[in-house]
Amino acid sequence: MLLIALSVQAQEVVTVKFTAATETGGYIPFTSVMVTDLTQGWMTTLNYPDTVLVLSPLVGVGEWKGRNFNMGSAFPNPFNNETCVPLALSEASDVTLQVIRADGKTVASRDMHLDDGAHQVMVCLSTPGMSFLRVVTPQGSSVARLVCTGQGNVDDVRVTSRDGAMKRGENPGVFALGDLMRYEAFRSVGGTTYHSTVVEQAQYTNETVTLSFEVETPEGAIDGLFTINDEGGKVFFSKGNLLYNKNTGVWSFMEQQYDMVEHLGQDVGENYADQDSVSLFGWSTSGYDHGGHCYQPWNTSSDYSDYHAYGSHLFNLEDETGQADWGYNAIANGGNTEHLWRTLTTDEWNYIFATRATPSGIRFAKACVGNVNGVILLPDDWSGSYFNLNFPNTTNVYFENNLISLEQWTAIEQYGAVFLPAAGYRLGTEVLNTGSSGLYWSSTHYLESRANCVSIFDSGLYPQAVDFIYNGFSVRLVQVAH
Repeated sequence: MLLIALSVQAQEVVTVKFTAATETGGYIPFTSVMVTDLTQGWMTTLNYPDTVLVLSPLVGVGEWKGRNFNMGSAFPNPFNNETCVPLALSEASDVTLQVIRADGKTVASRDMHLDDGAHQVMVCLSTPGMSFLRVVTPQGSSVARLVCTGQGNVDDVRVTSRDGAMKRGENPGVFALGDLMRYEAFRSVGGTTYHSTVVEQAQYTNETVTLSFEVETPEGAIDGLFTINDEGGKVFFSKGNLLYNKNTGVWSFMEQQYDMVEHLGQDVGENYADQDSVSLFGWSTSGYDHGGHCYQPWNTSSDYSDYHAYGSHLFNLEDETGQADWGYNAIANGGNTEHLWRTLTTDEWNYIFATRATPSGIRFAKACVGNVNGVILLPDDWSGSYFNLNFPNTTNVYFENNLISLEQWTAIEQYGAVFLPAAGYRLGTEVLNTGSSGLYWSSTHYLESRANCVSIFDSGLYPQAVDFIYNGFSVRLVQVAH
């Protein structure tokens, strides 16, 4: 977590700590914070590792009496070769100025006598890096952090003095209690810069400001977040059911959520000898040799003992090495990196269907999308105003209660909705019930011969069903939102 602290130097100085978080509540590192004083009309950017900004109010001469001196923040900071630090003295004083590099070496110093009033300390540095300006007076001392990103001609420190008090808005970097401040954080990932939400507020007191970043939708995912447990964990669903190509050995997601491959009454042949595309998988058939006998995605054996994850009926897909889970594979159109995705557990499936608390109160609805039956899952932030769905959160209704055209589905999908088509199942080499029922594996075993699954059919829906592990069911993967 990157913290940007505004250190206390005097009574009027305000300390603000910045943290960044995602929509899921997890803290996240960021690269820089842009700070703008909208009242005074100045702006500065804090770049890591420059994490300290001093907002030190400079007040009128009459108010300085008994308050020693005030030193403001450097502006600009970071700077190319020269920066300015405001300094206000309540009385004429002997002053020592020192510029000290991070390695402890003093590179510039000056002893001088300054009148009371407003001054500007100008610092020029010849070497990039972090340094510190130290100001010592009989009334006390203060330090300002400086970050030089370029090269000047010489290391030097000097003072430009002014008559009278420094007035509000006269100088960049000046701050007064109650100024309207604007804060925005940035983070760079893989060459892309992301912006946080903007916070604008009148700054009077010390506080912690949290700047929120939207969670980045991963490649191959639907742009909608789904809570999966009481701890607030969230996932993205893949953009389609899982597909394997025997000829190329490539795993991918189907291009459309309503796409299906196997069809009703089809005989795929032993070990899918009659086709290359596989989308109905026996349990634990990830393609990794994890210890089960039938671990290849094309296996069609009807002996349940062939499908034990890691060679034992006691293990779930995510146990041991995790390689029995289909999500361990690199998905060509889903980031193409191993172990990005995973299969939901039974508890997580049930939480999505039955437990999630959403603002709209709507979690799912059975529907027929473009003549394909199935169930629509609505993301956490779904609004009922997006589309009117009949009989939401109801399991014992027919698909035809929500007849949705492909054009309408495109509009619904853009809000993060997920569609699980009734893609049927495979028993041995025969494909059954395509279009009338859909079964989706969870990663959780049940008995020696069975595992948990989601069962969707015309008049019912059971997110905690169980079935034989040798049957070929659909797989819909998720990726955890960080």
